Amino acid sequence: MDRLERAANFAIGLAMIACGILLLLEPKYGLIIVAFILGFALLLYGMRTLIYYVTMARHMAGGLSILLIAIIAIDVGAFALTLAGKPRISIVLYLVGYNVLVGIVTIARGIEAKKLESRWKGSVIHGLVSIALAMLCLVFIGSDRVVMAIYCFGLFYRASVRIASVFRPTEIIYIQ
Repeated sequence: MDRLERAANFAIGLAMIACGILLLLEPKYGLIIVAFILGFALLLYGMRTLIYYVTMARHMAGGLSILLIAIIAIDVGAFALTLAGKPRISIVLYLVGYNVLVGIVTIARGIEAKKLESRWKGSVIHGLVSIALAMLCLVFIGSDRVVMAIYCFGLFYRASVRIASVFRPTEIIYIQ
């Protein structure tokens, strides 16, 4: 991770903490704000991935999977933005599905890292926390305040992991 990536991760972590505090202070409109932020972030990620596909990945092995990820991210982001005016239950179910999907993907990456004899415990723990938070949201689906508190805890956790990764030394592999 170079200095620019470290600075970006640190800034994103601070922004996640600020969003979590804002959501805790304004729980009435919190779910709508969460749906908007998540939808906008997924749209940006999808656009960035699509640009990466057009500029580089279409010439790579496995480039088609990058195109599919970009299309799915744009579609899911647009769907999240349309949920902003819908009933609260649909937004909560969407967030639960998103957290479960993120958890499964993160656990799968951890298992793959274990097979490659790399650091894997953090990824598996991160995935399990995401799935546990999603299940807690399902248990307390009737209370907006509790669901927002759970989601904010998840934001704080992800922000702390992101900020901690900034200070973790990374290995650089040189090919001669």
